[in-house]
Parts: sequence; structure tokens; C-alpha cells
Amino acid sequence: MTTAQYSVRRRLVTGTLACMVLILGGIGYAVNDAARHESEEIFSARLATSARVLEALVARQIEMASISQPIVISLPKELESAEDDEPEDYGHPYETKIAFQVWDDEGRLLVKSALAPATALGPLRAGFSSNTIGSEFWEVFALRSGKVWVLAAEKEEVRHELASELGTSILVPLAAGGLLMLLAVNIVLSFNTRSLRELADRISKREPQSLAKIELPDTPAELAPIVHELNDLLDRVKAAFEREKRFIDAAAHEIRTPIAALQVHIENAIRAQTAEERQNSLAEALVGLRRTTKLAEQLLAFSRITANVDDVEFRLVSLNEVCREVIAAQEPLLARRGQNIGLDAQGECHVRGEPYKLQRLVQNLVDNASRYGSPQGEIQVEIVNEADGVTLRVCNDGDPVPEEEIDKIFTPYYRIPRRELSGKETTGSGLGLAIVKEIAEQHKARVSVHRKKDGQGTVVSVFFPDATSRRAA
Repeated sequence: MTTAQYSVRRRLVTGTLACMVLILGGIGYAVNDAARHESEEIFSARLATSARVLEALVARQIEMASISQPIVISLPKELESAEDDEPEDYGHPYETKIAFQVWDDEGRLLVKSALAPATALGPLRAGFSSNTIGSEFWEVFALRSGKVWVLAAEKEEVRHELASELGTSILVPLAAGGLLMLLAVNIVLSFNTRSLRELADRISKREPQSLAKIELPDTPAELAPIVHELNDLLDRVKAAFEREKRFIDAAAHEIRTPIAALQVHIENAIRAQTAEERQNSLAEALVGLRRTTKLAEQLLAFSRITANVDDVEFRLVSLNEVCREVIAAQEPLLARRGQNIGLDAQGECHVRGEPYKLQRLVQNLVDNASRYGSPQGEIQVEIVNEADGVTLRVCNDGDPVPEEEIDKIFTPYYRIPRRELSGKETTGSGLGLAIVKEIAEQHKARVSVHRKKDGQGTVVSVFFPDATSRRAA
């Protein structure tokens, strides 16, 4: 099943950007509208006041201010009872919070707005000032024009109200937008993490014995490596179970025959009529017991080597030292068979690997060479430095392995038919070279089999490439 992949990161970024554009755009529009509304109110009031001042000064003749009473710029009575701040045809309610005065140099009040006090709003000094008149606080701007002073003022509450309205108009949309943004991002996250929930759900509903691959209809690019590694782990677990099953089946099959033969020899020894018959039966039983012991050892070695592959820690190992230890341990057994063994090494060579497994590899190669070599023959172990790695060779001078059998001898429990070995009895377990191949693959090495140059004997070569080997300086 092929699953479509997508990027969670890209979807989250795109979704969040879209939410930001919609929400923050809406907030910006609302804030701009509120700010424009509030500014229009104060500007409208100022425009209205300016219009009334011009009307009074031009139409009603400023010279009338020479009388004892100043000119008072009255406001429509409707403004005094207005309940909201919306502009009307007759003016704006903010006009009641704005005042002005005109004073001459002699300190006479010439003109004032209807709600301006009779006392000066501020000192007759050019510039801005703040003053308290009665219980009201005024912000004042004074301007000298010829022989008169013009004072324009507004109540502090106008500024406070304007700042409060603007602040509220900004903070409320931001707070609402933040909540909407949080909700939108949560929806985007929930939508784009559904694959994680589906993966967890599929894992939770699996049967303990199920090792089938996990398939998702839609797999985000960030989750794909996790699914891949999880499936790879399931494949390795499945392979381990299959190896375990093959081992148990093969062990049961391989051990049954020698045990049955051992039982027959012992029964023959018990029923023997003469000491010679008993001795022969016991000798056969001893041979069978040795074969069974060897088989059990090889089975356990094969199981140990193929298990816990991921836990192996490789280090730099002297291949020369491994070969010397194996040869020293095998020499007494080879001597009893009338065989000689020698080591030919080109300098000190190191490979990166696990010492026990490398020792088992060399031991199995030597044992295989001895088992299928000539009774009085020579076994040669060679270590050669190559341009791109190190090669280990084990040679004997017995019958060469038939060409058609070379690909089969590394199969577990496979034995070359006796007729292919010139009548030589096959006494092995069929696991020796299988163990060699398994160890070589774990060390990224290659195993090959060929005849010696003279056409006799067999050479088994194991090549360790540079990636896993080093030569000592």
C-alpha cells in the first residue's frame, strides 16, 4: 500500500499564516475604524467651534466687545441634553467640553464660549499650560494676536475619554483576536496531528503476535521516518522470530538422529554377548556422543551469533593475534589427525569487529579445512594486506568443493553429498560455513570459495574492506 506524504510543518505554517492574516487583518480594520471614529469626533467639535468663532467675529462685529459685557458664543440647547457622542446637524456634544476666550492687553474679556468661565482659562503667556478652575482641570493654549490674547482650552476629561476609548478599541480587539488565534491554531494543530493519533490508535489495536507493517493512508513527511524505522524494527523482530523458529525446528530434527543412533549403540552394548561386541558398541556410542556434542555446540554458537546483532560493539582487533590463538588451540587436534597448520601474515593487520565472533570465524574455517582436507595434508592460514582492505585465506589440500555445490555450502544444515567427496564420510553439522557467512556479513566482509592454483584443495577467502578494517602503522 502506497501512502501519500505531506509536511506537517508546511501545513502548520500555512494554516497559521492564513489565520494571522484573517484575524489580525480584522483587528487592524476594527482598530483603524475606531481610531478614525474617535478622532473625527474631536475634530468635528473643533471644526464646529471654529465655525462659530468665525461667525461671531465676522457676522456680529468684534467692535461690540467694547461694551461692558464680552461677546458670548452660545451653543444650541440640544447639546446640553445630548446623551451620546454622535455628531448632529446642529453640532457635536464635544463642543460642551471645549472653551475659548479672547482678552485684550488691559485684561478685559472680549469674547468667550458659552461654557467658558469668566476668569482667564490660563495665564496670558504664549504656549501651553495646565490650570484648575473650580473643580475642573483645563489644558490651555495661549496665542497673542495683535493687541489681544486668544486662549483655547479643553477639559482633561476629553483627553482621558479619547485615550480610554482608543485604548479600549485597541485592547479589546487584540484580546478577542488572541483568543481567536489560539482557537484557530488549536484547530490547525488538531487537524494536522491526526496522523499521530491514527498511528497510536493502530498500534494500540494490534494483536501482540502481529508483526505486519504499519500503513497509514496519509503520512506527514516528519512522521514518515518514524513509521519507516518502526516497520524496519518489526521486520527485524519478525526475522528474529523466524530464525528462532528455524533454529528450534532444525535443532529438533538434527539432534533426533544422533540421539537415536546413540541409544541404539548403548542398547547393543547392554545386549552384547561378548566383551568385544560390548566394546565395539561403546566405541560407536562414544563417537556418536562426540558428534552430538559437536552438533549442540555448533547449534548454540549459530543461535548466539545470529541473536542480538544490534547490541554488538565493534572495536579494533588484531587478526594476527586471533589466528595465532586459534592455531595454538587447534594444533593438538590436527596433530592427532596427522595434519600440519601454518600462518603466513604480511605484517600486523587489524580489523574492526567483535573478538569472539572473529575467533569463531577462524576456528570454523580451520576446522572445516581439517575435516575435508587430506589426512596427512597441510592447512595454510594467510593474512594479506590489500590495497582496499585485508584478506584472510584458509587453504587445504583435500578434494576441492564441486563448482555446483559452492553456493549451497553456506546454507544452514546443508551437507555435500558423500559421492561428491570421493566417498569421504560427511561428519559435519552443516553449520560451520553458515556461521562463517553470518559473521562475515555482520562485519561487512565478503566470503568466497575457489580451488588452489594446482586444481587441488580448497581456498576459503574472507575480505574485510577498508570501511571495517585497518592496518597497523
